[in-house]
Amino acid sequence: MDGAKGAVEEVEREELFRVKTREKSNKGERRVLALPIGHHRDLRDRMSAFTDALLAASPAIPGLDESIVIPARRLHFTLGVMALTGGASEPIDSSPSPSPSTPRTLRTAAVLLEEIRPVLLKMLDGARLRVALKSMDIVKPERQDLERAHVMWVRPSPMNEDFERLRKLSNFVHEKFKTAGLVVDDGCPLKLHCTVLNTVYCKPRTRVRTPFSYSFILTSEALQAVSVTPETAMVMAQAVSQSPSPGLRSVDFGEWVMEEVQICEMGSWGAEDEYVCVGRCPLV
Repeated sequence: MDGAKGAVEEVEREELFRVKTREKSNKGERRVLALPIGHHRDLRDRMSAFTDALLAASPAIPGLDESIVIPARRLHFTLGVMALTGGASEPIDSSPSPSPSTPRTLRTAAVLLEEIRPVLLKMLDGARLRVALKSMDIVKPERQDLERAHVMWVRPSPMNEDFERLRKLSNFVHEKFKTAGLVVDDGCPLKLHCTVLNTVYCKPRTRVRTPFSYSFILTSEALQAVSVTPETAMVMAQAVSQSPSPGLRSVDFGEWVMEEVQICEMGSWGAEDEYVCVGRCPLV
């Protein structure tokens, strides 16, 4: 079962979150602490064109289904998941800094987010928080078989100043909320990536999760269309040479600015299919 266990690595945080908060389901709503990027129209167009091309591939990519494609408007980097009581309409006052014994409320989380904003702005030192989506890979598939993938993601390549700035800021926010007892602590380091495909969302939900073929995706015209030039790929490969992955590919989904940290309702749908934001911290 080691392969199957590895296949759900991407959703371990969410599954652990469900287990830890199941008994409190009537006391707290699930929220995600996130850096959204799906609000950029050009990114949505590029990502949707890519996933649409995958869905239209002939022959069809085994296991690929429209229901497992993450809507481009919902693309984000997860900084933590939370079970919080209280609604977005509750007033935000000047409560003291949260601690592990502080009630886990939306107001408490929003106050903390507001409190750390000056620190985040100082960390940025006038720079914009940018992310270049240059790498694509999958979470460890079942039985190490690329034909049995469950999660595909894109992420920045850890090779420049922008990534280091993103890493430091993200870890700072995550640690602050973890210390305050607001985010679920699964004991794992923060993983900065945007999920593109995830079989946990397959429909109908009663259906057994069916893996998709990443091997087919690797040879698809859709991937070729977003792949970088050999010269760029060679430079990028140097950054990941210490931890090679057979599925890691160099792609180019552009460079984007993240304007704020948000607290969003998990499972919610806004007017543009985005997660509904119930708290925000501008980074400009």
